[in-house]
Amino acid sequence: MRKKLFGIFMVILFFGVTITGYISYNFTKKIILKNTQDNLKTECKLLEDSFKANSGELDLFVKNMGAIINKRITIINKDGLVLGESETKEKNIENHSDRPEIIDALKSGEGFSTRHSETEDQTMYYYARRVEKDGLVYILRLSVQVNVIENMLLEYLKLLLIAAIAGAIICTVLVYLYVNIITKPIRMLTRLSTTIALGQYEKRISITSKDEIGQLGHAFNIMAKRLQETITELSDKQSKLISILTSMDDGVIVIDNTEKILLINSAAQKLFESVDDLTGKYFIEATRNKEIHELVNAIPDEDVEITINHPIIKYLRIRTKRVINSNENLGVMLFIQDITKIKSLEQMRSDFVANVSHELKSPLTSLKGCAETLKYVEDKPTRDKFLDIIYIESERLTRLINDILTLSDLENKESLINFEKINVNKAAEEIFYIMEPAANSKEISIKLELESKEIFIYGDRDKFKQMMINLVDNGIKYTNKGGKVKIKTLKLDKRVKIIITDNGIGIPKKNISRLFERFYRVDKGRSREMGGTGLGLAIVKHIVQLFDGKISVESSIGNGTSFILDFPSGETDL
Repeated sequence: MRKKLFGIFMVILFFGVTITGYISYNFTKKIILKNTQDNLKTECKLLEDSFKANSGELDLFVKNMGAIINKRITIINKDGLVLGESETKEKNIENHSDRPEIIDALKSGEGFSTRHSETEDQTMYYYARRVEKDGLVYILRLSVQVNVIENMLLEYLKLLLIAAIAGAIICTVLVYLYVNIITKPIRMLTRLSTTIALGQYEKRISITSKDEIGQLGHAFNIMAKRLQETITELSDKQSKLISILTSMDDGVIVIDNTEKILLINSAAQKLFESVDDLTGKYFIEATRNKEIHELVNAIPDEDVEITINHPIIKYLRIRTKRVINSNENLGVMLFIQDITKIKSLEQMRSDFVANVSHELKSPLTSLKGCAETLKYVEDKPTRDKFLDIIYIESERLTRLINDILTLSDLENKESLINFEKINVNKAAEEIFYIMEPAANSKEISIKLELESKEIFIYGDRDKFKQMMINLVDNGIKYTNKGGKVKIKTLKLDKRVKIIITDNGIGIPKKNISRLFERFYRVDKGRSREMGGTGLGLAIVKHIVQLFDGKISVESSIGNGTSFILDFPSGETDL
């Protein structure tokens, strides 16, 4: 660092001296030229007085005056003819009307120029002044050789170079001493930094100066203290991170860009039945599974479920993420969840639905076949009796199967839900006409009370009808002969409400909270007698949730029941 600082200071010194010398030289040159110009003007004014007083020969006058002021003097008339010249003996001097200084003097009273003189055969500095005498116009011109001015500048340049060299030598010595002084604490900081880098974080530097170096030493001590605290904190966080990873049920694996394992927790090791520490080994060695290895290169956006067969069959849900630090790709992190138990439960549930459906469909087919056969029996009372029983049972079994399949479909959300804008009033009218025959058969009055203007919700039209039919059918079933069932639609702010009310037997308050559980019946005997499956309200609840709505029940024994459906309005398009 000393060499670098010394070099920088010397470069700065060189440029400083060079620029200062250059500016000084040019400034002095301007001063000398200005002084020369002022002297010529002053001498020319004095010469003007003598010229006006002279009555003798002009050539003799200029020679005498040139010897006195040691300048070349020329007198020229307005036509450019030389009337007197102090430095030449030639009689026939060429016309000077084209000389720049003469032209300027005739125009403005005075003129300057620097040019090569043909008479003197060297570069001259000229000053010309316009003078009037006895009604005639003359030009008095003084000139001096440029090399005289240059000699003066050369002498000044020599002095300037001597001063610069002497100053540079002195400054070099001072710079060397100053660099040593200023870098001494920096060398101390360097040695201490090396000591701290080797792990001795308790070391501190002692600098008593109050300048920037002292402030640097103070800042260094603060940095060393913070570093010690940070290292301690990082060690503590690392211990906590290891504890968290160890206690996690899900596996976590981090691999670098060469597919070597940087980090693996105990849960991941257990998934792959590994006893040895897999850190530092290649990922493919740990998993021994081609599908999992391909995820590292693909990095899918979604979780991927993979089945492994070694050492035992397991179902894994894996999510992969790139590990990026300041736009630098450090590797890939894998989150591995063992979903073997979940898969087993899902399989059990799927098998249950499939088995129930299969078991129920077989007798259903037989019952319907018997019903068709019995229609040809000659004994009409016997035939009709068995036909009625078979038909009733087959219808009940069909409803049960359909309800189970519908509920399973809604819970798993595997069916394609065709959402559209549903005209609630129009759909309610359709439900009214569908359910009116069933109500009339029980001598129950069914009424429709619709909002005055059209109202809409978003949902699946078929499932909306299924939901409404289930609720209205419940009202008809549990209302005695001569009762009433009402369908009412309302628009409140940005919500749509549908209320199905009956004046039937009602529901005890203690049973309302369980009303939407599958296979739950308030009166089991009456429900079966009326053909209920116990799944109707569970289906209604799932459909309401699918439409992002709410359902509530108001009921009391003997006073009937009201089901209130609340949906967001669908006035605007999705």
